[in-house]
Amino acid sequence: MDFIKKLKFLKYRNNPYFKKFYREIKEKSLDKIVFTCFDLETTGLDVKKDEIISIGAVQIKGLKVDLSTGFYTVVKPEKKPEKDTILIHGITPSQLEDAPSAEEVIPEFLEYIRGTVLVGYFVTFDIQILSRYTLKMYNLPVLNPYIDLIELYQEKLSRSYVPVEKRKIKTLEELAEEYSVPVENRHNAFYDSLITALIFIAMVKKDRFTVEKYLSKIL
Repeated sequence: MDFIKKLKFLKYRNNPYFKKFYREIKEKSLDKIVFTCFDLETTGLDVKKDEIISIGAVQIKGLKVDLSTGFYTVVKPEKKPEKDTILIHGITPSQLEDAPSAEEVIPEFLEYIRGTVLVGYFVTFDIQILSRYTLKMYNLPVLNPYIDLIELYQEKLSRSYVPVEKRKIKTLEELAEEYSVPVENRHNAFYDSLITALIFIAMVKKDRFTVEKYLSKIL
C-alpha cells in the first residue's frame, strides 16, 4: 500500500462505520483472495450528480466465479432517468417505481464487498459514484483495493514491450473477444460484472505474473 493510501486509512480508521464496512486483506495469494467484480448502471456519467439505478456483482473465489452469491438489484433514484439513458440500460421508470432506495441497498452491498478486492472495467468511475453515496451516509468512502481491467491490460502491454502509441484502450467487448468470453445482455449490471469476472480469470490464466505484480501494488 502506498503512502497516500496509508494517510487515507489514518483519516478514516476512527470512523464508527470503518470496521463495519472495511476489513483488511492480509492474504496475498491470487488463489485465496476473494474478488468482487461489480458494475453500476447510472442515470448518466457525471460522478458529482448522477444517480445509481442498479448494482450488479459476482464474486471470484479460488479463481472461480461463485454464482451462488451473486448480487443484483435495481435502485430507485431521486429523479427519473432521461430517455437516452433508458435506451442504454433498458431500465424503465416503472421498474424503478417500487425499487429499494440507495439508503436501503448500499449498506447491504458494502457488507457484501467487505474484505474483498474490487474488479471492474473503468472501475474508478463506479467507485467514485458509490463513494459519493457512502460519504453522505457514513462520512466514509469505499476503501477496498481495486483492479481496473483497463489498467491491468495496459500493464500487460507494457510488459510485452508494446510501444506506447500502439497500446489501444479496448472496450469491454473487445477485451471479451480477445479472451474468448461470450458477451450477453450488455449494460445489465449483473451480466457486465459476470463478463468482467470471466475476463479477469482469463487474464490470470494467460499472464499470472502481471496480475500478481499489479496486485502487489494495491495490497
